[in-house]
Amino acid sequence: MARVAELAESAACSRSRGLIALCLLCWAKPACAFFEEIFGGGGQFHFEMGGGRRAPEPVQWPSGVSDEVSKTMSWLKGTEWQWNNDGFTLKLTRDQEIDAPIQQCNQGCKWTAENGKLYLFIGSAGIFELNAPDGKPSRLEGQRLKGFSRRNSREKLTLTFHRIFDHEAVDLDKDLYQVLGIPEDADEATIKKVYRKLSIQYHPDKSPDEASKAKFAEIRDAYEVLNDPDKKILYDTGGMASVKEAEKGKVESTGDMHSEIQVNLEDLYLGSQFQATVKRGIVCRGCRKNPSSPNCKGCGRCKNQIKVVQVQMGPFLTQQQQEVPSKEKCKQVDAPLEVHIEKGMTSGDTVTFPRMAEERPGMLPGSVILKLKAKKHPKFQRNGNDLHTELTISLRESLLGWSRTITHLDGHTVEVKQTDVTKHLQVVRMRGEGMPLRDDPASFGDLHVKVSVEFPKTLTAAQKDAIAQVFTDERQDL
Repeated sequence: MARVAELAESAACSRSRGLIALCLLCWAKPACAFFEEIFGGGGQFHFEMGGGRRAPEPVQWPSGVSDEVSKTMSWLKGTEWQWNNDGFTLKLTRDQEIDAPIQQCNQGCKWTAENGKLYLFIGSAGIFELNAPDGKPSRLEGQRLKGFSRRNSREKLTLTFHRIFDHEAVDLDKDLYQVLGIPEDADEATIKKVYRKLSIQYHPDKSPDEASKAKFAEIRDAYEVLNDPDKKILYDTGGMASVKEAEKGKVESTGDMHSEIQVNLEDLYLGSQFQATVKRGIVCRGCRKNPSSPNCKGCGRCKNQIKVVQVQMGPFLTQQQQEVPSKEKCKQVDAPLEVHIEKGMTSGDTVTFPRMAEERPGMLPGSVILKLKAKKHPKFQRNGNDLHTELTISLRESLLGWSRTITHLDGHTVEVKQTDVTKHLQVVRMRGEGMPLRDDPASFGDLHVKVSVEFPKTLTAAQKDAIAQVFTDERQDL
């Protein structure tokens, strides 16, 4: 028990008096020797000068053990445990780091869990393996996890539950689709329908028992995420951790994708709807559960992610942005876009598809922005909301009157006529026969018809005499 007291005193010293006081204490007392004994001996567990937390190095877990905590054991995230009743506790963080007041964890202690086993990497002391419930226990108070050092199986370890220090962490790996009992590709209508059904079934007014109340709250929380377009895509690509970061205002977006699409003048006059496709990268949720699925064919590791990490800079600890390998899988797909062109849209207008740009884990996708470019029309030219066209009449028609029928963009006909004399290049205005107004599709611009008079190239003597008799020379000599 004297050694236990020295261990607790050493741990407290590292927290309150600093590293130098701790090392002086270890120099004067046999506590350091006890640390070496409990953590594997051989003089490998020791205190180091310099202080500060180093960036954790990759851990070589036992063969077959994953870096990722299984969903059934994610209940361990955010929990704090007492070490062998020795006066100090360790915290299992949501990022799978171990926060403990021992110098070994200044070098980066890590943990993982799967198949009813909890694995602790305690720096130079090696890895400890403990039995733990494969699923959250109904009661955490009094829970004990027992195990041993994989370096020396005679060294036993017992962790006793102390408290939950991060209440959000346990929900980070929750499967919201499973909570609602729907497939991961369920559309908005299905999500709403299932939520209404479950909320009625488990509503406290109908089922007042505590289990139903808890289930109702779980259903409500799942729907709150999956019914929100931004939260849903953050959850799909980065899990609940990304949703929580976004709720704190910490969310990044990928860049917008810009493209151009050609349309006919008829599309802008009538309005149109058609399908287009865009090549985009997406995060594959299926790879998390079943990477051997045919749907995961062609998936590869997503681009590196930028994360803030702690880096030792001499005696100081600083935060830096670093590229780290992504744990998610991505693939390229041809994503369909339903392009809706409104009546009266113009060349240069854009059609925007929110959240349809490239996906990145934990980021909101930008928009796909399609810019309309109208093709040249053989008959009509557009100027704002007005249309312009041309026609040719003979000299006789220009003097005696004329009539023409123009087939419009939607197939209806417009009669253009003049009973008076028509000048060469005169413009006839047809009100309400132009383009529809985008803000008011029931209103239209005008159609401007420019009339060209085609003069005869030659005249016969008889024609000249006839014209001379009809038209007198009204010019006066000066």
